[in-house]
Amino acid sequence: MRYRVLIYTLCVIVILVLQTTVLDFIKVFNVEPNILLVFVVCIALLRGNVEGAVLGLFSGLALDMIAGTTIGFYALLGMYLGFTAGSVNKGLYKDNLLVVVFFTFLFTFAYEILVFILKVLLPSGNITELFYSLRYIILPEAIYNSLLSVLTYIFVIKLNMWLSRLDSRNSGRDKTV
Repeated sequence: MRYRVLIYTLCVIVILVLQTTVLDFIKVFNVEPNILLVFVVCIALLRGNVEGAVLGLFSGLALDMIAGTTIGFYALLGMYLGFTAGSVNKGLYKDNLLVVVFFTFLFTFAYEILVFILKVLLPSGNITELFYSLRYIILPEAIYNSLLSVLTYIFVIKLNMWLSRLDSRNSGRDKTV
């Protein structure tokens, strides 16, 4: 388990660095993907609501520190996202990529709508901004994240298999000592 925490932490750091540097230059229709959100959804769908919530919380906290806004805003949203995505995983066939694409789209859409409502709509009260944001930011980002979820999920499955082998090898070693 300690390797899993270490590897997840490393992945979050690498994704944040990529998201804040390289992905600024890989915009499609002037929209950047949120790979951190995709990573949290993929882990939550594969591993369940507890790991999803914890990873979402710490990923959101790291995003809060980078964004320089209110500490805890993205952490709370990330925790709810990870918990909700992980709660869905019980009845799913986890090897189906269409399930991952669908839920990544759904959770990205819900996450970005919540961010928009809490950060833009409540302070300004201007509902017309919602339609613009839906058409030019939220829907394209949800589609972009859904497409990236295929590669991310394949990576997460391979990472999970490697970490499971590592955990089983270390648990056998702990019993013999």
